[in-house]
Amino acid sequence: MKKSAILPCLFATFVLIVPFACDDKDEVVSALEESTDPKINDSNNEDPDDGETGNGTLVSLTANADYLSNDGVGDQAWGDDVIINAFKIDGSAGRVLFETQFKDDGFGVAGGRWKQIDYYYEYQGQVVQASEQLVLRFKNPVTDVLLQVGQMDPDEGRQAKEGKTCDDGGLNRVDESGKWTAFDANETEIASGILLDEFSMEGRLPDSMGSYRFLLNTEGKAISKIVIEATQWGGNERGCPTSRSSYANEPLNDSGNTENNSEFNIMGISYKK
Repeated sequence: MKKSAILPCLFATFVLIVPFACDDKDEVVSALEESTDPKINDSNNEDPDDGETGNGTLVSLTANADYLSNDGVGDQAWGDDVIINAFKIDGSAGRVLFETQFKDDGFGVAGGRWKQIDYYYEYQGQVVQASEQLVLRFKNPVTDVLLQVGQMDPDEGRQAKEGKTCDDGGLNRVDESGKWTAFDANETEIASGILLDEFSMEGRLPDSMGSYRFLLNTEGKAISKIVIEATQWGGNERGCPTSRSSYANEPLNDSGNTENNSEFNIMGISYKK
């Protein structure tokens, strides 16, 4: 179980956990459990008395292909409050898609090695150390954001041993990873964090390839935009880029190589508005 200031309030189940006061937890969990239909759960999960849960209205969204329009090009409305945009590795506009290639289904970026958010150490023959991106913009600032990701497979990456380099061999296994960066209404960065098992709410979720939930800690500051990207294996500057020989004879995609590194998708999000 992950260390947290709210440990006394956590359940021994895998419902979506949000850091509200212990007195409010039954109401919050009940609202989240009710939002299971991907075309319904963009509606406000409101308290029947005052329309609020805690200090605001709780909203829970699940990724689904039905939200996408215009083949994923341009602004994509994820419910009533969230607009999604995709960006390619070079920063140009990309295409959002719903990735179902493996077990954890979620939003990713078209092109690249996979239909997920791909990190590249090298891209089209140049060292870039950069990632594709999904950018979430909120029509109005929100708080208490909890992000669920998928396909972040544990132990898939490699890391050089202490005092060694990636070229020395005998590498340690590390997890796939990502990064989130939150901005306020003035486009000022207010917080960021690494998406790794050790920072998740409760570790890998059952019956998943690599699904985790992360509370985006902004110390109470409201979020207007979130940039979500992949990192090198195991977090920034921790992993070793690798190539997969099994792909060597396959046609090259838009990355221009067969590099294998961190990639994942976005399965769901909850927030208070």
